[in-house]
Amino acid sequence: MPADTASPDELQFEQDLQMVMRAATAEHQNGALDSAEMLYRTILEARPHHGDANYNLGLLSMQRGQFEAAIPHLEAAVGANPDEGQYWASYIDALRRAGQTSAAWLMLEMAQQRGLRGSAVDTLVYLMAQTVAETPPSLPPASIVPIAAQTQPCDIGTSHHSESTPASAKKPNKQKAVGRAVNNNAPSPRQAKEVVMLFNSGRVAEAAAIAQSLTQRAPAHPMGWRVLGIAMHALGRYEDAIEPLRKAIGLVADDIQAGGVLADILRMKGAFDESEALSRRLLALNPDYAEAHRVLGMILQAQGRLGEAEASCRRAIELRPNVSEMHNTLGTVHLEQGRTLDAEARFRRALEIQPDNAFAHHNILFCLSHNREIDAAALFAQHCHFAQQCEAPLRPLWPQYTNPRDPARQLRVGLVSADLFHHAVSTFVEPVLAHLAGNEHLSLHVYYNFTREDQITQRLRGYVSTWQSVWGMSDAALAEKIRADGIDILIDLSGHTARNRLLTFARKPAPIQASWIGYPGTTGLQAVDYYLADRFMVPAGFEDQFTEKIIRLPAVAPFQPPAVSPPINLLPALRNGYVTFGSFNRLNKLHPDVIALWAKLLRALPDARMVVGGMPEDGSDGGLGEWFAAEGIARERLDFRPRAALAAYMQQHHHVDICLDTFPYAGSTTTLHALWMGLPTITLPGSTAASRGGPMSLTQVGLDAFIAQDKEDFVQKGLYWASNLSELAELRTSLRERCAQSAMFQPATIAAGLVGALRVMWQRWCAGESPVSFDAPPPGHPADTREAQPVAAPHDA
Repeated sequence: MPADTASPDELQFEQDLQMVMRAATAEHQNGALDSAEMLYRTILEARPHHGDANYNLGLLSMQRGQFEAAIPHLEAAVGANPDEGQYWASYIDALRRAGQTSAAWLMLEMAQQRGLRGSAVDTLVYLMAQTVAETPPSLPPASIVPIAAQTQPCDIGTSHHSESTPASAKKPNKQKAVGRAVNNNAPSPRQAKEVVMLFNSGRVAEAAAIAQSLTQRAPAHPMGWRVLGIAMHALGRYEDAIEPLRKAIGLVADDIQAGGVLADILRMKGAFDESEALSRRLLALNPDYAEAHRVLGMILQAQGRLGEAEASCRRAIELRPNVSEMHNTLGTVHLEQGRTLDAEARFRRALEIQPDNAFAHHNILFCLSHNREIDAAALFAQHCHFAQQCEAPLRPLWPQYTNPRDPARQLRVGLVSADLFHHAVSTFVEPVLAHLAGNEHLSLHVYYNFTREDQITQRLRGYVSTWQSVWGMSDAALAEKIRADGIDILIDLSGHTARNRLLTFARKPAPIQASWIGYPGTTGLQAVDYYLADRFMVPAGFEDQFTEKIIRLPAVAPFQPPAVSPPINLLPALRNGYVTFGSFNRLNKLHPDVIALWAKLLRALPDARMVVGGMPEDGSDGGLGEWFAAEGIARERLDFRPRAALAAYMQQHHHVDICLDTFPYAGSTTTLHALWMGLPTITLPGSTAASRGGPMSLTQVGLDAFIAQDKEDFVQKGLYWASNLSELAELRTSLRERCAQSAMFQPATIAAGLVGALRVMWQRWCAGESPVSFDAPPPGHPADTREAQPVAAPHDA
């Protein structure tokens, strides 16, 4: 009631209510719940719609575990002040705790429309999704394995190489700072000269052995520790390098080189805070230490601080412009920023400086897969160029194999990956491994090339015969280990993505080698015999884009829906009165041509809006707002969402009617997530395997109607579905069942196809026959080379 119209009695009454409210709140905070409840109810007798009193009384009921009783009070609070986010959050939580999950999801949508955002909401979504996960959807056995909350996954083939060049990819470095001034307890001049000479001449293992003895004879002297730590790093034994480097720095605090090596190892282990602090301390000692700037840039990039990362990398290049890795690292930052053309230029410069820089080769191949100007033949040629630079020198050294040529014996199958944790690759490979674990005809062996481990890693360990961590092991040493282990068929799960071991495969340690899941394209290597795909990803006519022969499984791999997936909601357009398009692809798949096509559809539907997820966590939009503006699309029609926890990311689909795909690098995991949430994706496939993610998924569930023939057809399909909302709504509610019936959601079917394919590969090798392309034998069909009906690629004719 306005003060200038209220009577004195009314003013006094309002003041009394406020005094009672303060007293009630004080009692509540002190734990006197009965007294607080009485006072809240006193207020509500006089003001039944009092927002704070209803809200606090609802919270009090929740404290007592009386969730049903809390609901009407929290509902009244929301009605009294619908713009109060905390009212909505508690109301939704009470509905969840009372078991009214459908109502909770509906209220969450309404609250988000009013602007409810933030980490508290993400936590709420996760808790609600966990409730759903307790009752899994009706899918074939082993299709869903509950997993904890994780960050929004990347699409298959999304990572790139910002790692320091490990020992496996380096020529021996001449480390001028290996020898430092000594104290009275120092090694003799002869010992110091010997260890430095050995290290600088590339005899690193011998230098490490002498340094080890020096640490025992003179533990208070830094030289032995620093040489030992730097040598362990050069040998790829990163864990063994940490303690000697710490001791060296403890003895000589301004040992910049030892500090730089330690900072990089800590970064690779994910200890970003400690690595950043150490890098900044090194730069305080020497602002012109280029390697510290580069390492700091990689740390900042990993934390999503891309502007700072770019500045650090640029400073490193200013200081050392002719070092290949400096340019390579800045290129990876540009990729994160979505600046693929700038990234490509940096990778080309890195290769000009060092033509056999494998990391730069991997990165430029990944980058060119996103380049709309390059055709399939040129992309294939670039992959072959990588092999010419990095594999050709190794081919004369390929070993002779002693594997027993028995076509029916148990096969030793090796899997090489760095992504066996909360990562898109693991969601595809785990359901297959779960089915293969009990197969007596296979012995599975994992070579894990990363330090990160979580509950998924632990589960995967249980499916295989042996699990070996090979992070830091040189490519040559790993190849020798695989050969010594007697692996018959070695499978790469990375392709040209981060932390791959293609230079191990280039040494041909196993008689049969294949690539699967990790990268939508060829390795380019002659050492890799097969590429595992399906008829949608690599259709007829695409075989000449691969050095490998193509094996077509029932589906590329089984998709494991997140256990924290919310239920499918009703089509938002029916409530909103307008269509909302969406994209959840990573930023570096987007470019002006993609935005121009999306904008053409948005212009044709002036009321339509668009949600764009997966944006940088620093709040920037990667320039997308400007690209849309250039196409006449106002910022008010766009909703940019940062990368979110998995449950929150999945729930973002509740606000979207139809997804729009990227090109020429299409979505894959994101398209599957959308299908699971009831959203079809309009896709525009091109001439490369990287463009086939949409057809690979949509055709499996009978959604060919969303596969466009050209850009005009893309727009027309969007217009059609925007004007046929009842059909779209019906499709939304049926999509999970469609998914469950498709091969890509049936791991048993794919696992059986893989087992048959492995046996065909092996039988051909035993018979001395060359690899050929073929369709995997169907389940229950004898895996025989004659009955498998191999289909030769066109260039075999």
